[in-house]
Amino acid sequence: MSHASRLAVSLLALAPFIAATPARADPVTMPAGANVTADAAGALQTQIRAWVAGLTGPAVDFGSHALRVTPEGDAYRFEVPVMGPVAGTGWAITGAPITAIAKPTDGGGWTIQSLHLPTPIRADQPAAPDGSPRNWMLTLAGQESHGRFDPTLRGISSFDTVLHGYVSVTQTATGTQTMHYDSYTAHVGWTPAGDGRVTMTNTGQGQNLTVFVDRPAGAQPVTVSAGSIRSTGRVERIAFDRIGAIVRDIGGLVPSAVQAAAAAAAPNSISAADRPRLHDLVVSLRDLLGGVQAETTMEHLRFDLGGQSGSLASLTVGGRAAAAGGMLDASLHLAMAGIDSPLIPQGPLRDYVPRRIALTPHLSGIPATDLIALLLHAIDTGDQDSLQAGAIALLAKGPLKAGLDDVLLDLGGTVLKANGVVTVAALDDIKGSARIDATGLDTLIHSANTVPELASARPFLIVLKGIGEQKGDITTWNITYADGQTLVNGTDLSTLMPK
Repeated sequence: MSHASRLAVSLLALAPFIAATPARADPVTMPAGANVTADAAGALQTQIRAWVAGLTGPAVDFGSHALRVTPEGDAYRFEVPVMGPVAGTGWAITGAPITAIAKPTDGGGWTIQSLHLPTPIRADQPAAPDGSPRNWMLTLAGQESHGRFDPTLRGISSFDTVLHGYVSVTQTATGTQTMHYDSYTAHVGWTPAGDGRVTMTNTGQGQNLTVFVDRPAGAQPVTVSAGSIRSTGRVERIAFDRIGAIVRDIGGLVPSAVQAAAAAAAPNSISAADRPRLHDLVVSLRDLLGGVQAETTMEHLRFDLGGQSGSLASLTVGGRAAAAGGMLDASLHLAMAGIDSPLIPQGPLRDYVPRRIALTPHLSGIPATDLIALLLHAIDTGDQDSLQAGAIALLAKGPLKAGLDDVLLDLGGTVLKANGVVTVAALDDIKGSARIDATGLDTLIHSANTVPELASARPFLIVLKGIGEQKGDITTWNITYADGQTLVNGTDLSTLMPK
């Protein structure tokens, strides 16, 4: 289950109680100790339905999906029917209602005693032009969810869920994908960050993940499995008062998007009628949050990609993005260890398969305000050609920096570590620098002298050793690029190239 899906489930669970509307309407609260009666439940239902209608606007027709509230002991039972068509999308959902039992607490908060997702739940879209089915179904063998929520956003909120026997099946023209977890545990927390904003964190852990893709006739199936999967995420300073406008704008754009997809329209084709709404959506998304980061690690990973099989002891994928100081700053992180595959031939070369590989691509120096202004201009005018010229102009306001942080290549006896950055102030003004440290390079050179399969690398390794700076067992190369010239430890690299 991805970060987005975990957050979506949690937000779906809490959505009936959220009070941060664009107009900052009064929170949906009930005083603790108040009598739980049918009249009180009816009044609460009316209040929430009015809030949801104000949040989404007329573009989203909930129809039979409207929330229902009934008394249950000293608490309230919230029920969101999910069955029926999803307005404007062509999808239809089949399943029991989403239910939650919630009790008001002192201070206007809620204790969520139990929340249940429907199982099974199914979503169907009209068949593809070739007649292929397009549907999705989820079943759960067991589930338990509870939490606490402060709709004023002035206190801490948290939500915990445990899913057992998670199975989802997706059918499309490209085949049938089945995903299974033995169990999945997730925790989501909201912490006030001032000015009505909230910082959201989430953690999750799944056991025994299996993904199987049964592809059309003639194509070999794909299988991926992992003994465990752990993930974390953090979204800084979400401005909930913008959510309503975003929901309304997206709801208004959905019908056009569905029609464009059905007609296979060009991805950048935007109708004149949709331009104002898309403009408003970009404005609402601007400064919606302060930053986002996420990371997922899978252990004991095995894969068979249509006959190409292998395994990894661990695989980590993560990233972060922010706009500190008005400049976009984003990076990805990839790390893997314990690489093995039957495709790796037996013999001495197997000893030099990397034990660990890691790298972190990093992009920064893009002025966020100017980038959004450029995007809004393209939306308003439909002038796609101006995007390229505008993007080039942004370089001078940066400059743009593209680099690699924390590069690691572990060959066992030899370990390479590196980092570097390229600075682009203009298309004709590019500079760069990098540092590479190799521990145990002599070990690799010795292997090249004794292992026939590595003999072809011997001259290259000797040259690297010769231009490197030696300090103990570490060989270092400091690389710079400017004005079309590349220097390695002060030596012009072109002088080392064959004439």
